[in-house]
This record gives sequence, structure tokens and C-alpha cells, in this order.
Amino acid sequence: EILARHCAEVGTDYDAITRTANYNVVLGETERDVQDRLAWMKGHLLSCGVPEDVAEGRMRDFANGTLTGTPEQLAERLAELGRLGMSYAIVNFADVAYDRTALTLFTEKVLPALTA
Repeated sequence: EILARHCAEVGTDYDAITRTANYNVVLGETERDVQDRLAWMKGHLLSCGVPEDVAEGRMRDFANGTLTGTPEQLAERLAELGRLGMSYAIVNFADVAYDRTALTLFTEKVLPALTA
């Protein structure tokens, strides 16, 4: 609503704007899987020489991310973002080079829930 008013003030067609956002995805079949994935990611950062405080901060960011959770939670959040006007999401699977589980869950469970 605020963006639409601003667009009107500057003479831009609100519907012509592509509204997108970038998200890190941490996805697990269950809450426990999500916590395990976060723990693995932290361990991986530490094994690569990332200082403990930096790794801890990154894990807080991931844990509190919009697209961290189960397939049902992510589908619900993305649907809500769509209702709020987001055109599309740009997603990053930080651990996909090591494990494709989250990507598979996203394509097999999250995306179909959004199109249903």
C-alpha cells in the first residue's frame, strides 16, 4: 500500500514493478531435520576456519530466516509473501553443493503446495 502510494506520487505504474526478494533456504522434513541442518552448517563453517562468533552470527541469521523450516512452513510463508505483493523469490540453498535434500524437498513439496 505504501509502495503503491509512492508510485502514484512519482508517476510509476505500481503493477509494472517486479517485486522480488532474496532468501536463504534452510529446509528439513521435520523441525529436528532443520536443527540438524543448521548444526551441520555451523560445523562446516567452523571446519573452514570461520571464527566461532562469525559462525554463530550466521547461524542466528539462518535460524531466524523467513525460509527456514519445514516444507509446510515455507509454502505458507511464500504464499503470504505472494499475497502481500511479492512477484517472485530468489532462493539460495547454502548447503546444496554438499547435500541436495533441501532442494529436492523444495521442488517436490514446497512448489507444488504453492500451485495447488
